Amino acid sequence: MGEHRATRATEKQARHDRIVTAASDLLERLSYRDITMEHIADHSRLAKGTLYLYFRTKESIFLRLFEDLLDSWYGELEALAQRGTATIEAGAAAQVIASTLTTRPLLIRLHGLLDSTLSRNIDFESASAFNRRQQHRMLSLATALSKRISGLSEHQALSFLIRLQAAVSGLAWAVPRSLSAPKAFERTHLAPFQIDFEEELTAIATKLLR
Repeated sequence: MGEHRATRATEKQARHDRIVTAASDLLERLSYRDITMEHIADHSRLAKGTLYLYFRTKESIFLRLFEDLLDSWYGELEALAQRGTATIEAGAAAQVIASTLTTRPLLIRLHGLLDSTLSRNIDFESASAFNRRQQHRMLSLATALSKRISGLSEHQALSFLIRLQAAVSGLAWAVPRSLSAPKAFERTHLAPFQIDFEEELTAIATKLLR
């Protein structure tokens, strides 16, 4: 039997989600470069032609995954900011921000690919929509952070989030992509290149907030 064509909005959304989930599962095991549209189609149990009905390029799939993961992280930060009324200092806020991101290694990796890869092979309309959604997310989180972090205005909070994204992209290379990576760093000649991502991001975030 041929593949059933999704006609209802719920069915289309389910297939859309299946594709993004398949991409996420593959990125857990493979490098971004090694993942192909064929891999994603096979892993999502869809025909390659069906895949292209939902996403025109591999980059657009992983850009959607990035957005989903970013939504989850921003949602957690916003919920934490709204939990309570007492203000917190920059250092404490930076620790929370860094620790919650550290539990999301795929989001960190995709941050590293955002400007150089993911945003390069998508059409103008998709890029514009992505930027609008990014702006909306940042504005919402900036409002929440400005109400909770001591001495931080909404404008400063927005500026902080923009610079934080750049910092995460720059540090993304430091996140091990396999279990063998930490062992490789233990070798003497690689030791100077080993850094603690959470520690480094906390230090950077603290300076940006101050």
